[in-house]
Amino acid sequence: MLKIFGGMIIGSMMTMMLLGGASAADQVLANAHTLYADPINRPDTTTTILLLVIVSILMGAISLWPSKPLMQTEKVIKRLRRHCK
Repeated sequence: MLKIFGGMIIGSMMTMMLLGGASAADQVLANAHTLYADPINRPDTTTTILLLVIVSILMGAISLWPSKPLMQTEKVIKRLRRHCK
């Protein structure tokens, strides 16, 4: 994983040097700075509340979903004995 990450960094540095050197690197940094410096447009309150309600209903439905009943230990032992013979 670290090799891939290092390769990505080295590859991006080589690409910047081939495309224009320091001016290209400065432009990339300026673009990244403007991306993170701009405020994020947040959804309005009604949309946020509606999403929270939908997510809570889905989570409640998933938690109450009937699960497969567990087999009793005697039945498991009988099935294992059948397979071992």
